[in-house]
Amino acid sequence: MNRKLKYVDFESELRLLKSLKSQLLKNGLHAGNTVIITVSTDYSSVVGQYLRHALTHEREICDGFGIDAPYPDEMWDARYISALKGALANHQNSFRENNKVLLLVEAGVIRGGNYQFIANHLKECFNNKVLTLTLYENKDSAFKSDYVGEYYDNTTEDLTFWWEEENKHWDL
Repeated sequence: MNRKLKYVDFESELRLLKSLKSQLLKNGLHAGNTVIITVSTDYSSVVGQYLRHALTHEREICDGFGIDAPYPDEMWDARYISALKGALANHQNSFRENNKVLLLVEAGVIRGGNYQFIANHLKECFNNKVLTLTLYENKDSAFKSDYVGEYYDNTTEDLTFWWEEENKHWDL
């Protein structure tokens, strides 16, 4: 089945980022109580960077770091799990002692498997509250994010961002 392109231009991306920023601030999340974990940095770095600055509190930028996750044609193997554990070990001082909220951010949640894996791992290893945010979430995703900019239907729409280039990992 051919899916129509769900093209996300810069203006649409920025509109959703601003909307999600407002929701987070309204709910009391800011640099003083939150650490942003950017999931799939090759697709979601814009989201993480924007929100780290947007949640600045008392002139302090929000702490954060990135985690790379498997592409659809890959799985959580030893390489990805080791990198996940390493990133958390390197950055745990920014959230463990002060019990900051761990906010996972992504540009798009399609199937939800990576978010599920990472959220479960965080909940098993740390006592911090874990929240999730995505600009776009497939309505049929196995994982349901706490903050969603917009829903779409992956069965009929092919989510594509303005900065994205075709790559082999999506040739399923």
